[in-house]
Amino acid sequence: MIVMFCQNCGKKIEGGDLFCPFCGAKQQQVNPSENGGASFTAGSQKLTRKGLGIAVICVLIVIVLALVLIGSLCTGGPKQVVKEYYQAIEKCDAKKLLDTVPKDYLKEVMDEKDLTKRELLKEVQAYLDKYYSGYDDIKVSITDQEKLDRDDFSDYFDFDLEEDADLEIKKAVQFDLKVRYQSDEGKQTEKEEFIVFRYENGWYSMDAVFLVAMSAYL
Repeated sequence: MIVMFCQNCGKKIEGGDLFCPFCGAKQQQVNPSENGGASFTAGSQKLTRKGLGIAVICVLIVIVLALVLIGSLCTGGPKQVVKEYYQAIEKCDAKKLLDTVPKDYLKEVMDEKDLTKRELLKEVQAYLDKYYSGYDDIKVSITDQEKLDRDDFSDYFDFDLEEDADLEIKKAVQFDLKVRYQSDEGKQTEKEEFIVFRYENGWYSMDAVFLVAMSAYL
């Protein structure tokens, strides 16, 4: 007995049935010798193609979600930027600090000051060594946070970052921090405001942008 599938509802029917016993749809008869002896009809092929299409769509959705997740892990969220910035300050690590600054802004600074990346790194390292060395440990805790709209963001600074470096800043978050600095002179606790902004697919530190500007332009 040849097993076939209804061309309308897709249920199994016998090969000789002219009508589907389940939905009553008339069946187009196919000679097995004409399709290589296959035990299915055009209806089952249609269902197979439909299932394959759904499977492909599901795979594409999974790939897109995975790429979004990987991208977010690579760039880090706002709180991760806070952590990375203060780690760079504690260790006087210029390379780590530059990771919290948009590459487009770094390129703008290098072009304007005619610096190579190595030369800019050297300038930032010298600035860190001069003003931030001596900390044995820095502990940071977030006490509050607030989303900034574009008006708050533009009014907060003395220069227009977007105009100077052609950065399209999407949004920003201001963190209120409690920072404990420990050095040979003892412990000191400060309350600080720290702004993290989103540019393209990453989050970056406004303090780090200022520090790079101070290193290169002063």
